[in-house]
Amino acid sequence: MNLLTTIGQEDTAIQYTDRPTVKVVIKNNNKVLILNKGLLPGGGIDPGESDEDAITRELQEELGVTVTDVQEIGTVVQYRNLLEKKYLINGYAAELETTGGLTDPQDEGEAQFTTQWLTMEDALTFVAKSIEGAKLKPMDDDTNQGKLYNLMTTFEFLKALK
Repeated sequence: MNLLTTIGQEDTAIQYTDRPTVKVVIKNNNKVLILNKGLLPGGGIDPGESDEDAITRELQEELGVTVTDVQEIGTVVQYRNLLEKKYLINGYAAELETTGGLTDPQDEGEAQFTTQWLTMEDALTFVAKSIEGAKLKPMDDDTNQGKLYNLMTTFEFLKALK
């Protein structure tokens, strides 16, 4: 998959653990789905799992949806130094197929997702503003750094589709 960008600085003193991940831009009626003020659905790829299997599982767990026409967007690499992890995030675009399935949230954050459907232009503007807000927070823990990096990743995937 084509590398879109790298977020964060690699620290040669850190032995990173690779964390393969998928994120999906879900499209429906010329709009895209944005979660929790600027994020995309998706998550980690389990050992032995393909990207496609992870997409199916994550979208079911988080949102109870299925998608069709899955297309590669590219890869974003995140160096999360505070976690000593290198996230390899494969981005995909897909069309919404079904909604209303049972969810299986893996944590409280997934159980409380907020969703909004925005045009691509509105989504890019919204995520850019969310990035500016996230940059104002101290980067002394992975919660703030992770939020900023994930917003930046969302922006890269949306921009690549524009």
